[in-house]
Amino acid sequence: MDPSSSPIWTLILVITALLLALVVCAQILTTYTVAYLAAPREIAVFLDAVDFSILENESYERDVARVRRLDDKRRLGRLLREIQKGGDDVREDLNRLLVAAGGASLRIGARLLWASHRKMLEERVRRLDLLRTRFLVVYMGIIAAMVTERDKEKEAIAEKTATHDVEKVAADNRDPHRSKLPKAQSDSLKRMPSPMKMSTPTMGHSQTTGEPHRVGWMGVVQELQRSPILAKRHASIEGTMAMKSPPMSPLSGPLGGGPLLNIPSPTSLD
Repeated sequence: MDPSSSPIWTLILVITALLLALVVCAQILTTYTVAYLAAPREIAVFLDAVDFSILENESYERDVARVRRLDDKRRLGRLLREIQKGGDDVREDLNRLLVAAGGASLRIGARLLWASHRKMLEERVRRLDLLRTRFLVVYMGIIAAMVTERDKEKEAIAEKTATHDVEKVAADNRDPHRSKLPKAQSDSLKRMPSPMKMSTPTMGHSQTTGEPHRVGWMGVVQELQRSPILAKRHASIEGTMAMKSPPMSPLSGPLGGGPLLNIPSPTSLD
């Protein structure tokens, strides 16, 4: 190789390296420039994500409270604590980059190097989303298991009820003399006193009862004949007739076969 050509090749290699370095620097500068310009908008997105994470944590706490089994509660509680810790880490990183805690303006150095800070924050937010997804998957599995157990309990209760109904129907069919009344009538019959209680006389009182009232005109006439007023009137009429009639001989009396005073018997109007 000609010694005079070696400096030329050295110069070519140096120029090529410089060009490649300029290209890389241009790409890096472009990346940081774009990140610098997009920093205010992107920092607002990260702040909204942190606030949304806080609201989601509150809803997750209510979801954990709905779970009944202690093991499931512990599992969900552990995942929820990891989610809360991830959200707190993201919030701390953002507070270090902001001018004031709770504000939305970045520091100058943080804004110039926003491309690197953005990558770190994106990794933390991605991990937080994975934890949320894992929590939701576990929670939905627990809810599905609870629904399955509830359905099994309902089926068991329905089977027991059906078995009891079949046994009851079979018992009713085996007892033909059992009255099949509606439930309301059966309850009313149970509340009514028994005939033995109604017919049992009270101790110390007379067990005799009056004769049943006779129905019809014959019963009315007989009741009038037993009346004391009618008996007195009949006796006065007989006394008056005895005073007006001549004295009868012993043979004409009732014992001698003489005629008796004919009193017309009451006739029935039926």
